[in-house]
Amino acid sequence: MIFSKTTAYGIRALAYLANHPNRPCGLQEIVEHEKIPPVYLRKVLGELRRHRLLRSTKGIHGGYELARSPDVITLWEVFRVLDPDPYLDMCILGYEQCSHESACALHEEWQKVRQAVIGLLKSKTISEVAAFVSSHRPVDRSLAQPSMRGGDQEQK
Repeated sequence: MIFSKTTAYGIRALAYLANHPNRPCGLQEIVEHEKIPPVYLRKVLGELRRHRLLRSTKGIHGGYELARSPDVITLWEVFRVLDPDPYLDMCILGYEQCSHESACALHEEWQKVRQAVIGLLKSKTISEVAAFVSSHRPVDRSLAQPSMRGGDQEQK
């Protein structure tokens, strides 16, 4: 299973906010850092705000912040808010009736895979994603200040 763009963008935005606590982050800041289209991100953040995963403040010093600790926001919660995948609950072969009483050829195996995926999403938090991102994402050198060594200094 691969997350939809909506869910992936939501997780990335929440992880970004988790890595920038104690201050609101503007939409444009998140857009530039995460390379997410602004119109799309505004809709995703609006949905996360409506479900109280984050809060927003208007004004010049406004922006978005996590509404709860990133330690308690699970990927499952984000997934259910942004991409309530009806296929996760349906028969993997598309049969209308598929249950323990009337199972398809893949029913038992699919139930095991489904439960493993749900267990993984319920066990992983935004905090864990944010910690991984902050320790593995390469530094964006374009944001670094130029050094004042050697030929970069003005001669007086």
